[in-house]
Amino acid sequence: MNRPVSRFSIIASIVRKDIAEYGRDKLWAFLTVMVLVVVVVLFWLLPNDVNESIRVGVSGLEDSSVLTALESAEEEGLLLVPFATAADLEAVVAGDATPPDQDQAKTAVGIAFPEDFLAATAAGEATAVTVFIDAAVAEEIRTAITSIVRELAFAVAGTELPVSTLAADEVFVVLGEDRLGNQASARDSFRPLLVFLVLLMEMFIMASLIAKEIHERTVTALLVSPATVGDVLAAKGITGALSGMAQAVIVLVAINALSVQPLLILTLMLLGAVMVSGTAMLAGSTGKDFMSTLFTGMLFMIPLMIPAFAALFPGTASAWIRALPSYPLVRGLVNVATFGDGWAETLPELGMLLMWCVALFALGWMVLKRKVQTL
Repeated sequence: MNRPVSRFSIIASIVRKDIAEYGRDKLWAFLTVMVLVVVVVLFWLLPNDVNESIRVGVSGLEDSSVLTALESAEEEGLLLVPFATAADLEAVVAGDATPPDQDQAKTAVGIAFPEDFLAATAAGEATAVTVFIDAAVAEEIRTAITSIVRELAFAVAGTELPVSTLAADEVFVVLGEDRLGNQASARDSFRPLLVFLVLLMEMFIMASLIAKEIHERTVTALLVSPATVGDVLAAKGITGALSGMAQAVIVLVAINALSVQPLLILTLMLLGAVMVSGTAMLAGSTGKDFMSTLFTGMLFMIPLMIPAFAALFPGTASAWIRALPSYPLVRGLVNVATFGDGWAETLPELGMLLMWCVALFALGWMVLKRKVQTL
């Protein structure tokens, strides 16, 4: 008498079959290896230094004591670079000349003081100051330079500013997270984007395999066996989550992202892999061939990639970006891997990501189940 086959054994057999089929697909196997190699190499090629200073070229102030006084009065983030003449300063800012001094070569903003600036300012007379600004400099920097010139004029004249303020902590309120002094390098900023790119690649692969099985009616053949529709769907979800998690771990180890809070990062990636697996079931159930699956996968990929690109730029993300399913995953990865947040600080992201995982996985399950039942 044959013993009944357990559901676990059936699901495990389907998972092994899916993994074997994944390995036999030479196109996706090649693309997987290529993406892993490109992501790791690109990460280590990115610069790892952070420069929080804005270099401002200064000409026309030949008195070293004045320059020393100005440098001592500089606010954090402003670096004054002296130039011999206004013509040299203009040529460097315009990109027409490259001076031997490295600090001068990186100058994108210049302030050319007239020769009589010190005497005219000390006497309270009006004087003209020329400001050179590269076209690529942000509008906010251009506005700030106007205030800087005015402040420098008061400093040179030895008088106080005409506006008095309260204590700094009572006047200045930083909106969002204040990362001054703790900025992320380009390498750290790209880390969530690169890791998430691997997950999205796995979504394409799983969606293509699901669409292929539907098109070739391999799913129908499985249902002739003791496997049920639930067994097939569970196996697809497990296969997608395991393969996505495995590739994510490879990348995390290769880019040294598990040195801080490894268990927390792996938890985030596991939830992300489950979310991507549900998305793959949605894309695969609607695709009929490679091109249609690719197009459908792009419709899901583009919105999911937006939070990863938004993480490259400082500031608070817009409300519609925070509403995307991938936002808590990206935010959690950035805060944990880059800024060292722990479990307590990441609980909101974990909760939101868990809800999105359940929602997308359940939706993908229902859509794929209906598709299988209509074959």
